[in-house]
Amino acid sequence: MAKSGNNFYNNLKLLNLLYDNLMSKRNIIIMVILTIILVTAAVTLIYTKPDIENIHLSSDRNPVTGKPEKNNSFNFKKSDTDIYLIIEVRHITTKDEIKVRWEKIENDSSEIIQKNIVHPENNGSGKIIVSLVKKNNIYTPGTYTATVYLNGDMKVYEKFFISE
Repeated sequence: MAKSGNNFYNNLKLLNLLYDNLMSKRNIIIMVILTIILVTAAVTLIYTKPDIENIHLSSDRNPVTGKPEKNNSFNFKKSDTDIYLIIEVRHITTKDEIKVRWEKIENDSSEIIQKNIVHPENNGSGKIIVSLVKKNNIYTPGTYTATVYLNGDMKVYEKFFISE
């Protein structure tokens, strides 16, 4: 009887030791998974990809600040004082490059009439404003596009018209 009680006790110790090993391995696996999740969340929160949120064309200026205002116009006149492209950017860095390509569309073909390259001076989000340059102090009537690139990738474009 003493031997079977001793075997039972030894088996119980063995089961207890096996259970402790399984629990510690399980706990380690859970801790590793939680660590991976936390690191992924932290990297996602810290690193945000730069992007172009939106663009707006405008010919209006704020009378108080003198800065262009968003008026969502797609139709302009050749005599308009200025035509602006307002680019809303997010998480831009000084290492990023924004290109704007202005094209005039005629007979199913296009001609690049102006290129702008912007290298941000600061990191962050905000607005970048570029303007279309006049030729002989007026804009030539026709159909145009303004295409915006971020770091070489085309992000967004807007079609607009200039009339007499």
